[in-house]
Amino acid sequence: MKKFPVAALGTALLSLSTTACFKNESKSSVNADGSGKFSMVMELNLAPIIGLLGVGSGAANPLGDDREMLVQLVRSMGPTVDAWTEAKVETTKSGATKFTLAGLTKDFTASGNLKQSLASASPAVAEMTSKLPEMKMMNSTKDASGNWVISMAGIDEIMTMLGALQTEAAKDSSFAPGQMGVTEEDIATQMEGLRPMYAQYKPIAAMFVKDMSISSEFTVGGEILDSKVFKKTGPHTATWTFSGEKLIAMVDAMVNDETLPAKLAKVASAIDEGPQSPKVAPALRAFMAPLFAEVYGGPDSPKLVVKPGAAAFDYPAEVAKAKAAQSPELKKLLEEAAKPAETAETAPPEADKIKSTDAAPKPKATPSNPKPKVVSPTRKAA
Repeated sequence: MKKFPVAALGTALLSLSTTACFKNESKSSVNADGSGKFSMVMELNLAPIIGLLGVGSGAANPLGDDREMLVQLVRSMGPTVDAWTEAKVETTKSGATKFTLAGLTKDFTASGNLKQSLASASPAVAEMTSKLPEMKMMNSTKDASGNWVISMAGIDEIMTMLGALQTEAAKDSSFAPGQMGVTEEDIATQMEGLRPMYAQYKPIAAMFVKDMSISSEFTVGGEILDSKVFKKTGPHTATWTFSGEKLIAMVDAMVNDETLPAKLAKVASAIDEGPQSPKVAPALRAFMAPLFAEVYGGPDSPKLVVKPGAAAFDYPAEVAKAKAAQSPELKKLLEEAAKPAETAETAPPEADKIKSTDAAPKPKATPSNPKPKVVSPTRKAA
């Protein structure tokens, strides 16, 4: 019987607190009709971790080419954006890769549609995700009083998504049960060994993530009547922040949770019965609910209740202004991102191009000199 790799749990927990130095700051102005404008600045710096691993400063960026990453980001967001105002990438003095993106969208919740973003990556990924359920991390609805409700996904929404995935997985009849064979005692033993290691490396991890932050700021077309998790900073504005300190606190809670072995054992046992097992959802919820509580600072999910009022901005006018002001560089980037990922091409170097005007006369075909075959130069896909 194949044993579940319980030891991998320790690596996973440690990696949570040493993934990188990451910052993501987003600001959105949204109207009650769903239209919105956004700006986002995202920084990812792997230099400290690369240095810790002893890799030289001249090592290639493990994330890949900066421009290619920018094109992919714009491509994935493209279906939801009516007009771009900015899209660029740069390297900061500290070595971080910094992306700046801004634009306007008819549906500000569409940026949180994971299925749509994945499908935009390539035709192959789109086919793979076609059977997935809708996975929206943000929603905009109305309550019984006619108030506008903006909400971010919490444990209930995530469980709904997982339930739909479970239904799809249950259609696969090839699953063979009884492959994991993990027990609560196995996990408890591994956790006992993990705790001293985590305590040893926690100060280093904390140093790497001390400046990590994820923040969202909303300005809404109306008066904010109530807020959960979001911090109301004015009649029309609210913010939400997740910091490196909160990440460390979340990992601390997991490592020191005496009930974790039992929870994980139930998850493994339920999955071992097959995707159709009714035990899967309750086991996953018991494991995941405390994590969401750590991220959100309690059992509530982020939510804003807004009394609709004057629009936060004039959407048609802003779109027209944005399109008129696009620079040649931005237009070129958008044209490149508009191509499907599998067919977007990078032109070969000038010296490698075959020009018919410069080519020597082709020799005539004879029995001793058959017509030469012409082989097209290989073109590198972006």
